[in-house]
Amino acid sequence: MATTGTAEARYGRGGAFAGGAAAGLVGGLLLGGALTNRDRYYDDGYYEEPAPVYVQPRCWFERQRVPNQYDYGYHIERVRVCR
Repeated sequence: MATTGTAEARYGRGGAFAGGAAAGLVGGLLLGGALTNRDRYYDDGYYEEPAPVYVQPRCWFERQRVPNQYDYGYHIERVRVCR
């Protein structure tokens, strides 16, 4: 009993709070991960595919040589380029 009282007096109760908070955080992460990684099957056997993710293309302007509309010459014009 003397060692328990000495440990409490020296370190206070902050260690107990930190241990409980860490255990709660880890438990919450594990439970949240288990709930979100469930299969998307319903009772009737229907499988729902996750929605596709579309990425916007990168676009920028470049100065390019463009043919003239009325003759066989060329001119320089700013053109939008996307990839």
